Amino acid sequence: MELFEEWVKMLDLKIGAQKRFICLLIDNFAGHLISYTPRHIQLELFKLNLTSFIQPLDAGIIRCFKALYRREFCKRAIDLDEAGEHSIFKIDLHEAMLMAKGAWDSVTSETIQHCWAHTAIQADPGK
Repeated sequence: MELFEEWVKMLDLKIGAQKRFICLLIDNFAGHLISYTPRHIQLELFKLNLTSFIQPLDAGIIRCFKALYRREFCKRAIDLDEAGEHSIFKIDLHEAMLMAKGAWDSVTSETIQHCWAHTAIQADPGK
């Protein structure tokens, strides 16, 4: 909450210095409920349970990424177990980051396109 509020303050000052006004659409995460009232930003919170319908990441991209990461993590654990290791679930940060990068690289463009289409927040390119 504190980080978000500080970020909104800095953005508000920047936007104000440019003599602009913006509307910032945010989900209803508790950390987005701040006491600061920006002068140049209109904060609009999504209605409850709306996030997964309008945010492509919540529409399936994150789920796909997590599934791909978990699959690689489990494969790694099986390989370590077969090699006779005892700490098959222990992983260092560097290896975890490499696995995360591999999982992200495995999320297909078709998955991303499907999730964007599911949200229906973009105009249909065929029309």
